Amino acid sequence: PTATPVPSPAAAFDFTQPVPQSEPVEMDYFSDALFIGDSRTDGLQIYSGIKGATFYCYKGLNIFDMSKRQVVEMNGGKYTVVEALEKGPQYKKIYISLGVNELGYPGTDSFYKAFKSFLEEVKSAQPDAIIYLQNLVPVNPEICAQKNQPSYVNNDRVADFNGVFPKLAEECQVALVDVKTALSDENGILPAEATVDGVHFTKAWYQKWLEYLMCHTVTPEAYQAGQTAAQ
Repeated sequence: PTATPVPSPAAAFDFTQPVPQSEPVEMDYFSDALFIGDSRTDGLQIYSGIKGATFYCYKGLNIFDMSKRQVVEMNGGKYTVVEALEKGPQYKKIYISLGVNELGYPGTDSFYKAFKSFLEEVKSAQPDAIIYLQNLVPVNPEICAQKNQPSYVNNDRVADFNGVFPKLAEECQVALVDVKTALSDENGILPAEATVDGVHFTKAWYQKWLEYLMCHTVTPEAYQAGQTAAQ
């Protein structure tokens, strides 16, 4: 009798590295995806052309709001993000993008601790989801000045906060997506043509963000193998 071939085990995803480029997915990839974020994520929802995804996002939302502010409308009620993750549907992919509204906080220790705690809550409430942690896209300093953005909204602070994300990805075993590099220019800043106010993006840049997400994905098998290998 012919032996049944044993499928090769999936290569474990390396949580110490950003998600590498992959074959582009179709739009239906997002039919079981959830996006959590602030007004930038809201812009992604409105302007990128994304279809099928669910969004828990709100202007001004930050990591310290996850179990405090009731910003998610669901089943006729309003819930915090953490409550909605626990009470709402189960998702296969969860994209998280936060950090702009936290730039005014001193240091990054409280940001790191709050974010790590939140990621642990997400994994507990949504155990079957691939969690994509997106780093922070820089701002455009000249346009920020023209539009009177707060002084703490600057790329030195962005760089400080971006130093936290690789640590979170490795410690919590979530997939880091390097949108910072994808949406910056050769000088490491948000190009003038990409932004309306120095912080938020133009429609073309939201579309570019979505295109990047569509060709930087992790298979469930590789993600799970990485989780197992890290234990």
